[in-house]
Amino acid sequence: MDFIKDLNLDKIRNVAEDVYNQAKPKTDTERKVYEVLSHKNWGSSSTLMNEIARDTYDFDKFPVIMRLIWEGMDNRPAAWRVVFKSLTLLEHLIKNGSERCVDDARNHSHQLRTLYNFNYYEGSTDRGVGVREKSKQVTELLGDDERVREERGKAKQIREKFSSL
Repeated sequence: MDFIKDLNLDKIRNVAEDVYNQAKPKTDTERKVYEVLSHKNWGSSSTLMNEIARDTYDFDKFPVIMRLIWEGMDNRPAAWRVVFKSLTLLEHLIKNGSERCVDDARNHSHQLRTLYNFNYYEGSTDRGVGVREKSKQVTELLGDDERVREERGKAKQIREKFSSL
């Protein structure tokens, strides 16, 4: 009965969106991105995010991936997990994806800055704080060319280290 007591319209809508995103016909790339950007209460696997990062080097897959990320960030406040996961995936792509990810993120910096004021409360719990912090971190990263190069270099070393195992 606790499940019914905690049920509200936002939670029903989130579950419905997840079901819809899993059921609608899509490419393998879209399926991966939708899986990362789900409403589920846990983070995405690094393996899946690395697959998406590799897909950003593909000319046809790159725009699909980035479109879904920006759509995820432009979600309603009750979908705060999707917004947060979009930011997390974007940060991962900045560090591990193609250079085009960095350029595209910089071109959308206005959208990232609007998330500085993101608010959503579940009762008295501020669920928007993670989105606000992550958007600031990503914006700061994008604003520093040297740091972007450094982070991409670290990510490349880690990829090479694990690929040799």
